[in-house]
Amino acid sequence: MRVETERVALAVEDHGEGVPVVLLHGFPLSSEIWAPIRTAVEQVARLITPDLRGFGGSDAPQDGYDLDSVAGDVIELADRLGLARFVLGGHSMGGYVALRVAARHPGRLAGLVLVDTRAEADAPEARERRDAAIARIQGGESDAFLDEFVPNLVGPSTRGRAPRLLAELRAIAGEIPPHVLAGCLAGMRDRPDSSALLASLDVPTLVLVGAEDTATPPACARAMAAALPRAELVEVPLAGHTPSVERPITTAEALLAFLRRHFPPPPATIRRTRREA
Repeated sequence: MRVETERVALAVEDHGEGVPVVLLHGFPLSSEIWAPIRTAVEQVARLITPDLRGFGGSDAPQDGYDLDSVAGDVIELADRLGLARFVLGGHSMGGYVALRVAARHPGRLAGLVLVDTRAEADAPEARERRDAAIARIQGGESDAFLDEFVPNLVGPSTRGRAPRLLAELRAIAGEIPPHVLAGCLAGMRDRPDSSALLASLDVPTLVLVGAEDTATPPACARAMAAALPRAELVEVPLAGHTPSVERPITTAEALLAFLRRHFPPPPATIRRTRREA
């Protein structure tokens, strides 16, 4: 379905019952990265997976790709869907957005799920790489940029075992307009450091990372988990930067265990029959 906010229309999948769980995809992908775990998670939760502005089936305005604007879209979406509080998860760039939501609207969060992301701002070298990528994209080299970037989204085990997954991710990325790619790279480059925020996020948190991730390595996940008051850490073997696609069963099991532990469904109402009465 499409949900109209004040600024942009977002394509959204919304299914299941239970605690609302909003999962945000990373760059340069779409909500399709959650498709392999969707059916499992919907057993215990109301799973909501939007395409962020500019991605998938959502509108792609010319501007508004700074992370605070994207975080504003998420809150407006939650308002439209009637979600007072919800579990918010984010993969990679989606994790950066989730932390901006946490900074601006902490009372809306019932829990957090941080997947292959980091709290720190870009170091100078990373900012330089973002600048170079933006220049390439604006110079008409979007395809060349994506050809080099997308292989880093999976680990070596996946590249050897299931190269079709890499091709699928490249196809998703290839649909994204160049101005969206450049805008999001600038937004990630300019994001604030969220390291000091972590200690204040006193909600159940799952930190999940692929053991073979080189973009946001397990050391980043371990540091976040140590800084968060109520975090649990799961490292997914044989997965790189996108474990929901690379190792969906292990990823789904970790998320299901987290949700069942902290957000169990209410007991079913037992109706007394006439005979029992």
